[in-house]
Amino acid sequence: MQIKLKSDKIIDKDTTVQELITILLKNRQIPKEAVREFIYPSYPEIKLNHLQKAVTRIQKAIKNKENILIYGDYDVDGLTATAILWNVLNKLGAKVTPFIPHRHHDGYGFKSESFFRFQKEKNLKFDLIITVDNGIVADKEFKDISKSAFGGKCDIIITDHHLPKEKLPKVYTIIHSTKYSGSAISWVLAHALDKDADLGLAALGTVADCLPLTGINRNIVVHGLKKMNTDPSLGIRQLLAISGNKKEILTTYDLGFVLGPRLNAAGRMDNPTDGLRLLCSTSKAMADKYASILDKHNTTRRDFEKEGILKAEKLRHPEASIIVIADNSFLPGIIGLIAGRLTEKYHLPSIIIAQDKEISKASCRSISQVNIVEVLRHFSDLLLDLGGHAGAAGFSILTKNIPIFTKKLEKYLTQKFDKITEIDAEMSLSAVNMRNINAISKLEPFGIGNPKPIFLLKNIKINSFRTVGSTKDHLQLKLANNLSAIAFKQGKMEKYLKIGQSIDILASLDINVWQNTSSPQLIIKEILL
Repeated sequence: MQIKLKSDKIIDKDTTVQELITILLKNRQIPKEAVREFIYPSYPEIKLNHLQKAVTRIQKAIKNKENILIYGDYDVDGLTATAILWNVLNKLGAKVTPFIPHRHHDGYGFKSESFFRFQKEKNLKFDLIITVDNGIVADKEFKDISKSAFGGKCDIIITDHHLPKEKLPKVYTIIHSTKYSGSAISWVLAHALDKDADLGLAALGTVADCLPLTGINRNIVVHGLKKMNTDPSLGIRQLLAISGNKKEILTTYDLGFVLGPRLNAAGRMDNPTDGLRLLCSTSKAMADKYASILDKHNTTRRDFEKEGILKAEKLRHPEASIIVIADNSFLPGIIGLIAGRLTEKYHLPSIIIAQDKEISKASCRSISQVNIVEVLRHFSDLLLDLGGHAGAAGFSILTKNIPIFTKKLEKYLTQKFDKITEIDAEMSLSAVNMRNINAISKLEPFGIGNPKPIFLLKNIKINSFRTVGSTKDHLQLKLANNLSAIAFKQGKMEKYLKIGQSIDILASLDINVWQNTSSPQLIIKEILL
């Protein structure tokens, strides 16, 4: 592992809070004129092209009692985008029906075949289609609808954030930006129709879809969290309750690791529409029902994910510049989670392929240095379809083409990319204190683009250590100065350590609360032996 220190400054007990914050803001490339807005984000104001045209068409549809279809997606961003817009249109009296495609039956993105089937099932002729979190690359699908007697003169409004092709679809209008999540774009449209549109759900979709938490995205998440903390919807409230979450203040962690996985579990394991039903619940009984369903799916998902990660670890090539693993035991609904875990652990782009007889499905997660969609487009001749954005993508491929695809991809990335772990600065043990922890908290919420600060601490003596957790997966240490530290998912490092040994570590600062007393703690990212 190559370590790159973003700052030459060694942070010690004499470093002022102002100096510390200045270093961290500079590392995140926040210009001086944007510092105040970064630390005290204003309520988000987003201007998007063709917004008014879409608003006018929707208002006309509401007035004329036209049948409106919201065509969403099965992941968290798609579910929240659908819920935001449906809740507003339903409140305004629109004749609106949501559709969430099934991961296995409908596949990724807008499909005309799925539209026709759904329209027939509902026995409705839709006059207006609004896509959320999809549609920007579905030109052929929209042409099929316009040519068909079943589609007729249906108008189509696309709202999406995925990377477009060179030629945009010919539809009524398009609201598109790659800067925001699908749920944020849906919120902008919904907010233009009703100022009470749910910004909390836009924050959830933004975090779950791994958007950079800088610029307007930061404003969305900060104010969306305020909405969730003061006035959560029935569905969100019950999902938090059944998860066992008792925190008074929600953070991005809760969005990404408590709410997000449970909403995603519906589409991974069964019917994604159950997630939408939860988000649109109008009674406690309804919210209780669907929160319970999602929580059970999440428990099952965890078991399959754990098995998949163990399998992937066995098949991983340790020297490769990208992790590409194909196996027929992987469930299509789980491969994105496996890819995410491996990318987090090894700081490498990861592609996990659920291998089938003829056509296999893949899910990809990446790192800041590698725009995974742009990379994959170099090999589009080997792929059947491709969608996504810089940090996450999905594609289908003929199973027979997997070996040649893997070989070409690894060669390409080996030439283009060196594995480097970027660290904010070196820190002495004396600087691990509550003053600095409280100062760093001013930069929250943390996420992609604004990562939680990581520091290099050198020559730190181990006083004691032990494995913890139900399966002994984690490593708990007592370091010099009686400082507590925890290394999650690193229990196997126990065999390499000795009491009295001095180690270098990469870690973030955290607070340990015990018997109502708060003290500094390190969250260890890496132990360097």
